[in-house]
Amino acid sequence: MPNNKPQWLFWENGFTDDECDQLIEMAQKLPTQDGVTFGGHGPGGRETQIRWIYDDEDFGSLHAKIREFCHMANQHWNVDITNLPPLQFTEYVDVGHHYDFHHDINWSRDDGLHRKISIVVQLTDPDEYEGGEFTFRYLQNPDAEAIKKRGTVLCFLPYHYHAVSPIEKGARTSLVGWYEGPEWR
Repeated sequence: MPNNKPQWLFWENGFTDDECDQLIEMAQKLPTQDGVTFGGHGPGGRETQIRWIYDDEDFGSLHAKIREFCHMANQHWNVDITNLPPLQFTEYVDVGHHYDFHHDINWSRDDGLHRKISIVVQLTDPDEYEGGEFTFRYLQNPDAEAIKKRGTVLCFLPYHYHAVSPIEKGARTSLVGWYEGPEWR
């Protein structure tokens, strides 16, 4: 029987330009670190800068908005979601910054949780950079122009392989999160 459920969903203009500007300004005040993976990627598989955004008085409304989008997406998937951990403000700031094909589930976690919904918010206007395209490996990709638009929100099931191609010019910034729930079975 064919699967008629979408494997990804997106909303153009999910965030306004003002919301994107405010988020970037606030997030860039947070400590930065090199992006890492939870395993399986050799050196150079991911070159990004990240900052963690916690659900606190400064970012509580952001977390609430991300939860809303995940709940809208979950109307199609009906996966068991229970919590939204800190969000990741991801910056591809140098030529060559990228993230090779990967999935978002750490199958080796020992806390009984797995990522159930992945979410990406495009914060940078596509005119400000070249390269940096988000693509799926084994799925038909969403419209490339639409998901590059500033403020677009993309939700997908985290077991799908996806990547961000190397930045060729400028810089790309996005917000990434993962709604978690009990282990996949």
